[in-house]
Amino acid sequence: MKIYMTKNSSMTKIAACMIALLFFGCQDEYLSHYERSANLPDQNLFEKINKDSQLSKFAKMIKVAGLDSLLSANQTFTVWAPVNDCLTDLDPDTLDKSQANWMVKNYVARFNNSSSNGNGKPVRMINDKMYAFTLEGTVFGGSPLLQNDLLAKNGILHTIGTKIQYHNNVYEYIFSSGKNAKLSAFILAFEEKRFNEALSTPIDIDNNGRTVYDSVTTSYNRLFDDNLGSIHREDSVFTMLIPSDTAWKDAYTRLAPYFKTYSANTELADSIQRVQTSLAIINNLIYKEVIDVTNHPDSIISTLGSVIHDPDALFDGSVKQIASNGMVYLTDKLNYQANETWNKPIELECEATEGRVAGPNTGINTRTVTSESSVPVSESRYIEVVPNTTTAQPAVTFDVPNVLSGKYDIYVEFVPASLDGTPRDSTKLLFDLTYMTPTGKTTNTTAKLSSFVTSGTRKVKMKAYSGFEFPISNYYDRLWWVDYRAGLHNYNEYVVTTKLMVKTNVTTTELNNNLYTRKFRIDRLIFEPVSN
Repeated sequence: MKIYMTKNSSMTKIAACMIALLFFGCQDEYLSHYERSANLPDQNLFEKINKDSQLSKFAKMIKVAGLDSLLSANQTFTVWAPVNDCLTDLDPDTLDKSQANWMVKNYVARFNNSSSNGNGKPVRMINDKMYAFTLEGTVFGGSPLLQNDLLAKNGILHTIGTKIQYHNNVYEYIFSSGKNAKLSAFILAFEEKRFNEALSTPIDIDNNGRTVYDSVTTSYNRLFDDNLGSIHREDSVFTMLIPSDTAWKDAYTRLAPYFKTYSANTELADSIQRVQTSLAIINNLIYKEVIDVTNHPDSIISTLGSVIHDPDALFDGSVKQIASNGMVYLTDKLNYQANETWNKPIELECEATEGRVAGPNTGINTRTVTSESSVPVSESRYIEVVPNTTTAQPAVTFDVPNVLSGKYDIYVEFVPASLDGTPRDSTKLLFDLTYMTPTGKTTNTTAKLSSFVTSGTRKVKMKAYSGFEFPISNYYDRLWWVDYRAGLHNYNEYVVTTKLMVKTNVTTTELNNNLYTRKFRIDRLIFEPVSN
């Protein structure tokens, strides 16, 4: 397969030629290890393997896998071919293409890899597994070399006396047990092949100045790559909880009601709910370290950034397995603590200007406190909301993103006037909550209580609403933002339908009698989930 990459300048042609020269220069450097006068054999790797009667089984496996054309190509490879005696338990005629492909790729690497390359230097196979030469180049991947450094037209052939032992990595474990079809199907929906320029060989430049590549494609999964962690990579370390279909169905039943979505297109709404619920299940399954729960760690952090304070409870009932790039725990039950994983409190810093709107005749000033402040202030900043006229009731409205379709206790934290040395005033407040109904319309509810009064000397965490239930979620998952950064979404599509307004509720008489002022100071908003 040829790939063309368009470049617009003559310098590009020069650069491409230099890349090609560099590539072939690497071959020359390799050949200098041998006698310069020696000519390369006429046989390519596949022909060389196919001609050797001791490698007939492996040659048949290559054909079944459909990799004979690859090993006959002009690209450079190294093959560690197992002799027939160590494949007695395999009948190539009974293998399907995917099985044979999976097996053969464990014995093939790109580029020239001589046994003189050095002990312990990792070699990446084309299935991404990492093995190394040991014992002065006489063993590779735990398998003894019978013959080494046999030259072929397109690389090097070694023969080995035992199979290279294959261990699943974390990603492969997901598909190996046969008990987690739900998880596997969801993951595969995001799987794609991408052109890998780094592994591809520049072979020509066409008349339009485009570099022509003998192309190599590699797997990409946007669910993991650039998001939850590249768990297929052999040079990274992960631990993953892998839920069985039983665990997945149970979790889905519990979580789906919190991701109810409105759309005029009900099929689209159902699809969004299904994806967001599935993402909520998978988002905190992965941890970027090897976690052995028998050591009873105090806490662990998922690749999403969630802090799990009771790992023993999370992994309770699971079965540990060693992976080639970490560890997996197979489980029939997901012991998620909702407020640590998929239904965390929503905390908004009020000094953030995005999604904040001042009411009519209202001024907003950002204030900063020092670390020695007698009153704790989140992020050391808060806002002061003041009237711009003598008759104004100052107000400020905040967008509240990522609200789920569930119950919340809604709090607003106010700091006292004493923080900035002004008179120790207080004020009366009201709150107005805007949200979406099940039919997609916007509605609101106002909360006015006589107890909604700030303090001039102490911080007040005021509960504006108790157990308020949102009928529709207004949630944007991380994949939406991945797509947005990739140019697949427009930011204008990001619509926040939940808003909270804070406003003074002071009568003219109360103001004139100095009972209250029309000024308040907010630190942050907190939406705390309430278990249904």
